[in-house]
Amino acid sequence: MRMYFLRYAFIVNLISIIKAVEFSHNPQDHVVIEGTTVKLTCVLEEVVSDRSLSWLRNRQKITEGRNILESSQLLYRDVITNISPLSGKSTFYELEIRSVLYSDSGKYACAVDRNGIEVKSEAADLTVNQLPDPIYPICDPIGNPISEGNRVKLKCTGDIIDPPIKLRLSKYMTDIKTDTEVLLYQQTTPIMHSIIANASDNNAIFTCQLTTPANQSIIRNCSFGPLNVWYKPNITIQHAATTLSGREAIFICQTNANPPVTDFMWQFYPPLSIDRYDVDDIGQVMRILRVTIDDNGLIVKCTARNTVGRVAYHVTIKVIDTDNGSINKPKTNAIESTNNKQSKKKSISLSVLLAVVSVLVLVIVFAIIIPVYYFCICSKKEENVVGQPDVYFEPQDRLTLPLPNKRHSVLWRRSFGAQVPTDRDVDAMYLEIQSDHYIFTPDSRCNTLP
Repeated sequence: MRMYFLRYAFIVNLISIIKAVEFSHNPQDHVVIEGTTVKLTCVLEEVVSDRSLSWLRNRQKITEGRNILESSQLLYRDVITNISPLSGKSTFYELEIRSVLYSDSGKYACAVDRNGIEVKSEAADLTVNQLPDPIYPICDPIGNPISEGNRVKLKCTGDIIDPPIKLRLSKYMTDIKTDTEVLLYQQTTPIMHSIIANASDNNAIFTCQLTTPANQSIIRNCSFGPLNVWYKPNITIQHAATTLSGREAIFICQTNANPPVTDFMWQFYPPLSIDRYDVDDIGQVMRILRVTIDDNGLIVKCTARNTVGRVAYHVTIKVIDTDNGSINKPKTNAIESTNNKQSKKKSISLSVLLAVVSVLVLVIVFAIIIPVYYFCICSKKEENVVGQPDVYFEPQDRLTLPLPNKRHSVLWRRSFGAQVPTDRDVDAMYLEIQSDHYIFTPDSRCNTLP
């Protein structure tokens, strides 16, 4: 009976102690970056001694009053405790951890000792986020050159921290402006990817990007490449679609290869004699010096080779006969050819004659008609005033019929007048002067001059 009474008294005492201790301010949750400073505080609604106060982490005591316990792993670090009364009625208790570590994460509470009974505040969560080491990400080197068809392994390693980092593997080309292609995206490390190398991967660069949710401003990259992919030549032959007979035909063997092409070779089916074509010093350009109608359907083949391998490409040429403008030349006899040539010459001569006549007509219009027309127009528009001379002569010729007794003679009379003014204010005098002349006309039966 006595035992039950003691237990009852202890419980009542404990309840009274707990009710007597009241925390007006409990520690608050914190999320901080590793290496920064964090402060945890609590306030009791009474003044207590320093030694009765303590801080707990995950229910383990790490301080006693102002002292740091050795078991807390905070003893030799930059940690400060602060105890001060507030207005003489409450006690302020603070734990400051500078350069906080990821291992400092946990639940923190402050406690007060009352006669061997520990009264705790509400617990607060301290979350310490880690940042990746500056050396990350790390991209494993690629062994260049890589032959076409071989597998390429890409491996990118990041830091293992909390919260987990994010890695993104992307591909882009150095000489082509295209959008970046994202190959992989994950939150685990390392990130690995493999591809089969081909010609389109030559000069490709792969990047590995690291980000962390702990700090959005942190973006780091490492890269693979550019890849040096070796591949056999890709060939095309540049040439005219059709060639006129009697002309020169040029063929260019265009290649794309890595490493570059070392030599070219040209072949013909059916074969051509060596004096009919010419190849430049490099061997990439070939000329057929004079194409004939018999070369229609000739197969021209170019073979290019580099250290990886050799590739061939061919084209078939089409020849147009310059005589009739068709590929298939109809055979005609000599008479028909001559007639065609003569008709062509006649048509050309007629065209030339018409052209000459047209030019002459234009010359006549511009040289004769236009000046005359211009002269007439100008003469109408301008009125020239001719001054009256002081002295002028007016010839008057007339013929007089012969007299009956002068059968063999004809009288020709010439008269003229002279006007000579004597004074400016007096009208001019007009004097008619007449002279008769007889012209002998033997046996004339006509009354006119011969």
